[in-house]
Amino acid sequence: MNMDFLYFALLGLAYISGSISSAVLVCKVFTLPDPRVVGSNNPGATNVLRIGGKRAALATLLGDIAKTALPIIMGIWFGYSTVELLWVGASALFGHCFPLFFGLKGGKGVACLMTLVILAVPEYGLLTLGIWLLTAWTFKRSSVASLMTAITLPVFAYQFHPSFLLPLACVSGIVLIRHRSNIVQIISGNEPIIGN
Repeated sequence: MNMDFLYFALLGLAYISGSISSAVLVCKVFTLPDPRVVGSNNPGATNVLRIGGKRAALATLLGDIAKTALPIIMGIWFGYSTVELLWVGASALFGHCFPLFFGLKGGKGVACLMTLVILAVPEYGLLTLGIWLLTAWTFKRSSVASLMTAITLPVFAYQFHPSFLLPLACVSGIVLIRHRSNIVQIISGNEPIIGN
């Protein structure tokens, strides 16, 4: 791994980019309540969908994709390896989940996870998206789909690309940690279905 100054700067930029809360900004633009204090209290697209509808949720999703994609695309342009790109994406996801600008209280990182996998490891992109969509369609709960995707990614990395295992295990672990309240609700049968 090429640990030069430019790469460390890119990691820092990725964290700062990830720390920009698309959900909070979109809710301000759409004059909606702060997503951190209503609904599930999570600044993510799913909660914005609940409180503001499809347009606001789509804007939030696109914002989360863009803030993750930008530093990874820069890394691609600079010629960094796949593992290095995964760490750049991990830094953006970490910023999203633990944002510098919002008291380290951010979203759950699912859109960021999807974006970093699609851009850094395209061969896993359709697999990841397919797992999420199939699980969401089957169980009608985005949290279940997100948990299944996060669990599956490191398994595939271990099996087919061991060098990807550490960064993918780290981002999957963060997503799982951020979904701990959802796990409790799933077990208790109180997890809302998609659209509710």
